[in-house]
Amino acid sequence: MATAKFISKDQNWQNESTTYWFKLDDGDVYGVCESGGTDAVLDADGCPLTEGDGLTIAVRRACVVTDELRSV
Repeated sequence: MATAKFISKDQNWQNESTTYWFKLDDGDVYGVCESGGTDAVLDADGCPLTEGDGLTIAVRRACVVTDELRSV
């Protein structure tokens, strides 16, 4: 099971979204974008991954956005 380290947070006030960026053990970077009560997993370029895909599921398990990260 991969582990992830939180690296940064980007807020876009215009579209009311926040993206939390994580670096996995293998060096890959992924983001979790929260907007309007929903979230999406993004690749390093900011493109959404396919929901239900094995990679997306694995990234969701490793990259967990906590209330502590939201308050940073």
